[in-house]
Amino acid sequence: MLIKNHRVGPLAKKTLREVLDDNVLGLAAQTAYYFFFSLFPFFLFLAPLLSLVGDKRETFTFLLEQLQRAVPAEAYALVAGIVQSVVFTDDAPGLISIGALLAIWSGSNVFSALMDALNTAYDLPSDPRPWWKKKLIAIACLIGVGFLFVFATVTMLAGGNIVDALSDRLGIGGIGRLVWTTLQYALALGLLVGTGWIVYYFLPAAPQHKRHALVGSVVATALWVVVTLGFRFYVQNFGSYNKTYGTIGAVIVLLTWMYLSMVVLLIGGELASELRIGTGAAKTRAGHLYDGRLSTGGPADRPSVDSVQRPNPPRTERPASGPGRAPSPAYVARPPRAD
Repeated sequence: MLIKNHRVGPLAKKTLREVLDDNVLGLAAQTAYYFFFSLFPFFLFLAPLLSLVGDKRETFTFLLEQLQRAVPAEAYALVAGIVQSVVFTDDAPGLISIGALLAIWSGSNVFSALMDALNTAYDLPSDPRPWWKKKLIAIACLIGVGFLFVFATVTMLAGGNIVDALSDRLGIGGIGRLVWTTLQYALALGLLVGTGWIVYYFLPAAPQHKRHALVGSVVATALWVVVTLGFRFYVQNFGSYNKTYGTIGAVIVLLTWMYLSMVVLLIGGELASELRIGTGAAKTRAGHLYDGRLSTGGPADRPSVDSVQRPNPPRTERPASGPGRAPSPAYVARPPRAD
């Protein structure tokens, strides 16, 4: 099956093989750890932003209600309880304060962890960027995702009031509210896709095409919705975390959901990395290298007749030693000619 000049079967097989080879399951556990400890600093950073556009408690409660539709009830209860006791306290950090800076620094740790994990997905032996630049990129990603959340939350809140007013004046009633409900889900999915695109495009050290990052983000978002709803259904009907783990059952549920989310996110990164190198492409991109050959934009099985080889470095023959023998002149090898 071909989608946008890519063979889905070979692309999916290679992506799954890379998921196992790169130990994505182990990397997801590491990033889930940072995700857990970055979630509440992110809320501390997000709350002052929401206060700029309305009542902080109202907008944050609306945001948590959207989260409640996806995550299991135990995990939501844990997150909501911590938000009530940490974010809404009188001594919570403001928008411009030392506490807000510390929240930004702590909240960006998950993006730093994702940066290293995605570099592994892109088969990069090391990251050439200095540590301060990587940290600035992680902080910028946190701020960008924060503004995406603010925009989506404000749009959902204001959009509902606008639709209610138009429904009453125009008499469209239930139809208008049904259309807005559908748009709300589309906006929520757009928020997830935008977050994934930011992660795949800016975090890896390798240059990434915008379209490949978008495809990886769309696929990861679809997988995340399926995995999250499946896990929610399992916890509600078959899981017995509270009986097994007692009072920490909610923590286990939340950590498991975070782990599954990180697995899906890294799978999307593996897909974007495979698209970047042309895996499954029915037609190559002109000017790119494929297995040492320069592509002319033809079929993938015939990249080009022009072989690109690295010239051998000059080498010098040692003169023969011995009495009465002059040293021979240095011999410099010519680079091989392209076929």
